[in-house]
Amino acid sequence: MELQNKPLAQALTRFGLTEYESNVYLSLMRYGTCGIKDITAKSRVPRTKVYPVLKSLEKQKLVSILPGKPIKAKGLAPTSSLTEPIKNMEQDIKVMKKAIVELRKIHESASATDQIEKKEYWVTRNQEESIKRINDTISSASEKIVLSLNHEGLDIIFKNSYEVLNSVAKNDIDVKILIHATKQDLPILNRFSDLITVKYVQFSPENNLLLADGKELCVFKKLVLIAARTTTIATEFYTGSDVCDYLKTEVEGLDKSAAKDFALMMPLVSTPGVSDESLLNPNVNQVSPIFYFYLMDTLYSRYGKKMDSTLVELGRKTLETLKKTLIRFLPPTLTDALNLLSSLYLLYEGVEARFVYDEPINIITLELSGDLTSYYKTAADRGFFIPPSVWGFVFLGLLDVFGFDASTMENYYNSNENLWMLQYKLTRTPGKEEKLDVGEKELITKLT
Repeated sequence: MELQNKPLAQALTRFGLTEYESNVYLSLMRYGTCGIKDITAKSRVPRTKVYPVLKSLEKQKLVSILPGKPIKAKGLAPTSSLTEPIKNMEQDIKVMKKAIVELRKIHESASATDQIEKKEYWVTRNQEESIKRINDTISSASEKIVLSLNHEGLDIIFKNSYEVLNSVAKNDIDVKILIHATKQDLPILNRFSDLITVKYVQFSPENNLLLADGKELCVFKKLVLIAARTTTIATEFYTGSDVCDYLKTEVEGLDKSAAKDFALMMPLVSTPGVSDESLLNPNVNQVSPIFYFYLMDTLYSRYGKKMDSTLVELGRKTLETLKKTLIRFLPPTLTDALNLLSSLYLLYEGVEARFVYDEPINIITLELSGDLTSYYKTAADRGFFIPPSVWGFVFLGLLDVFGFDASTMENYYNSNENLWMLQYKLTRTPGKEEKLDVGEKELITKLT
């Protein structure tokens, strides 16, 4: 083992790997596919120990032992077996920090000489009192804050509670904002700390809700005072009531069933060619994965590998159809286009599709997770190289527009995590080695 790898090998032992496993894994990651003899020489692990070590690493999904003789193996990217110990430590630290917060609250409560009785219901139309109540509710949270906002509510929170909200998030309070974000909301949302989770929902509430620990609730909105020719913020406050219990259950259900990761949705929301109205009540994809599975299965049975070009043509036509209904603007780079495709996949099918494009070596890695039906697993087992979905066809159409052909490098389905990983090697389509030809430029122009 080379000297520069020793600190890294020692670090890997903190993840539960033995010294031999660390050295073998690092050698495969550094030098690529190797046989037993090369692994022994590069890792300095005894030859008799190498194969048992490889089998152990294979169980941890860190190594793939290739079929055939002589035996060869290759290193795989780090998986949950390495990240899990970090998550456990982070959870321990979070629990310890919360304990400190709770102890401080107990101390403050015990030492207070003048307790102010909390009202179960409280209402005001005074703007200063409303803002104070909102900020006090945020500051009093010890575990979790959920905000369900419309555009007006986001503006109120940003102008009056930005600092306090970011502050509690930094103190390990789980802060979540549920919002039907539009293009005008993006500048504000981008200002909030990365510690605050933003979830995209497909409706905009009439009133804004702030729920702290499931026990304290603020309902607020902006009112126009016609006589005074001004506006104010009206707030209703509830604590420890049935209303809080009911809304806690409703919000948790909404978060789990309908709210979507805003990081995946942002490329779609920010795309100039997609209107905010088209995202408010999107038509759910009526054609299920079953249809696309049987379509691809039929084509494979009839044409074999020759049907790949047929799928590409179908993808191109699907993309051209979308420009008439949803996407009027195609991003200028393949990376941006893939990010937009991730948003569409999540919005219309509830599937998280994460594309990573390594442009220097022309490799795309696609990870699919979330609401995957059994047909995704069957498609993976059959060796299909795109998901059984309209968005799989659109993916091929995008590659064609940007002048690429794709061949599958990896096809792996993790049943335990319901995750499908596909990796593609891109090559330039003949005649498109340098730039998109005139025809492709015309198509992109039409899409804009």
